[in-house]
Amino acid sequence: MKQERKKGDEPMRASGELERFLTFLRTAESLLGQAEAGQQEAEAQTQDILHALELERHSYHEVAALGRELSRVRQERRRHKDAAAQLAPVVEWARANEGTVHSLQRLLGEVRKAERSVQNRIYTPKTDILRREE
Repeated sequence: MKQERKKGDEPMRASGELERFLTFLRTAESLLGQAEAGQQEAEAQTQDILHALELERHSYHEVAALGRELSRVRQERRRHKDAAAQLAPVVEWARANEGTVHSLQRLLGEVRKAERSVQNRIYTPKTDILRREE
């Protein structure tokens, strides 16, 4: 009498959620660095465009093209700045709570062990009630 599993009846995997969170914490510092570098690059590009407009002579079409490029660069800068603003508190928390992060890593190991135990579970009958034929 083996029950078939229906789609969507997968057992909960707490380890997967913990692992995703810990991976996010580990990558947040790198992502923050990338966002800050992207913001700095966009700011330098902005200054290049603004100085080109200020100090060089350009045709109407060149000015329009520089304006469009300036708009694109500013939008890119905003994306990087927003990402940095969201990641900075995460990185600060992870640095201030290294002990908690290590505790979560140990917890992940314990949860994985429990999941393996449940997955490999077998039952040895204590009576012969299942072997009895009627």
